[in-house]
Amino acid sequence: MVLIGHGSPMEEGNRHFRETVRKLLPRLPPEWTVREAFLEHAEPDVRSVLRELAEKKATIHLFPFLLFDAGHSKGDVWGFMGELAREFPDVTVVREWAIGIDQAPVSVLLELLPPADPAIRDQVVIVGRGSLDPGANASLYYQGRRLWERRRGREFLYSFIGVTEPRYRGLMESLDPAGIDRLLVVPYFLFEGVLMERIRGGVKDFLGRHPLPHGGVVTPPFGDHPHLLDAIAGRLVRLAKNRQTVMPRWLALDPSPSPTL
Repeated sequence: MVLIGHGSPMEEGNRHFRETVRKLLPRLPPEWTVREAFLEHAEPDVRSVLRELAEKKATIHLFPFLLFDAGHSKGDVWGFMGELAREFPDVTVVREWAIGIDQAPVSVLLELLPPADPAIRDQVVIVGRGSLDPGANASLYYQGRRLWERRRGREFLYSFIGVTEPRYRGLMESLDPAGIDRLLVVPYFLFEGVLMERIRGGVKDFLGRHPLPHGGVVTPPFGDHPHLLDAIAGRLVRLAKNRQTVMPRWLALDPSPSPTL
């Protein structure tokens, strides 16, 4: 089993991914060989790990430990599998898809957020990474709506760090503090990294300019949360048992995949 992380130029993010893999291991069958690999910024890279396992004639299962199926999942992972098939035609490779619109992240975020209080006017801001893939961006809104249905309160706001609109920085600058008692910013991120630091900095700047009665909260990245790890372990066990890839909902409806920046 190869768990594929995005990789970060910030070593803290790569360390967070590696620690998450360690937390996942006890949830998986002990006889499995589990390796981690990175798409960029860190070692080992995906191609090296796949080639090493293929040389051992192992059946390889791939899991892109990513939030949504965008350029990396729709393009890069298939590319790795194609390269491996040409070089090692007798090796079986089966893939899982990204976490996608699984219910687990919604349950995790509901737990991470402070409980709704009718006496406190909360403004929840959901922040995604942003993608050139419209399906990935739409999935953020979908998950946010599911979270709102379980928490209720004022309508959530949505933004992205890059690539697409609305941008996080612009949204933060446009917020009217007059109607807010507490600012709750929810980064839809799995691991620590440069973008998490940018999100926290934006909240700090806003509160410095506009002190709120109940301050602000930035929820942590949730890739290592036990609820999410349990859900991922269940999917991986099913993948190994069935040895087939099930197309996720929405994926076939999207336009041709574009690379994610």
